Amino acid sequence: MSLKLSGRRIFITGLSRGIGLATARLFLSEGASVFGVARDEARLDAARSALASVAMTPDHFDAFPLDLADADAPARAAEQIAERWGALDVLVNNAAIMTEGPITFEDEPPGTLERTLEVNLLAPFRLSRVLIPLLRAGREPRIVHVTSGAGTLAALDEPGISSYRLSKWALNGLVRLQAQHLVGHIAVNGLDPGWVKTDLGGPRAPGVVEDSARGALALVLEPFETTGKLFNDGHEIAY
Repeated sequence: MSLKLSGRRIFITGLSRGIGLATARLFLSEGASVFGVARDEARLDAARSALASVAMTPDHFDAFPLDLADADAPARAAEQIAERWGALDVLVNNAAIMTEGPITFEDEPPGTLERTLEVNLLAPFRLSRVLIPLLRAGREPRIVHVTSGAGTLAALDEPGISSYRLSKWALNGLVRLQAQHLVGHIAVNGLDPGWVKTDLGGPRAPGVVEDSARGALALVLEPFETTGKLFNDGHEIAY
């Protein structure tokens, strides 16, 4: 059996549920070694039990609780990855939050934008920055920022989820900037996972998390020269 991710060392944030959990499961089934984090320790314990059975060997998977908004979170993640592997091939920045409902900035509770930017933009920026030395030591290293079609330029004209849209639009900008700064050394791309049924996407979403996981796999398998792009379901989309 041909395993598409055999030998790849992949770190995933927001691993305990939804898209992160489905992506970890698919990556493990394709032979990757997966290490991950999530804030909720109880959920993470459940995910750890579920994913252990998918891993090729016990050494292929582990996870630990971490709140990426904590000031020392990037350093703690780097320390754990360095101890486990000494290098990193793929970073998947998946963790995110969204305020529910069709609301404007004026309707959002105070501090919503600040908290959303902290988790959806600043945490991925800080983590990827600290992990660059480990990525440089990896094989065809890549950063995948899980962004959203809600953060494309055209989508900014649509109503609702204002802070979420702005955070993902800014994250799209980070994809472009990091790709330029790291070209030839680390590929950086954005993944629009689509609107799928998760705690964030809600029950009315038309897709399922397995769709998003397949999109993540397709992106990780893109040629290393592909960088600075946004993808959905294996196809490039416009900013």
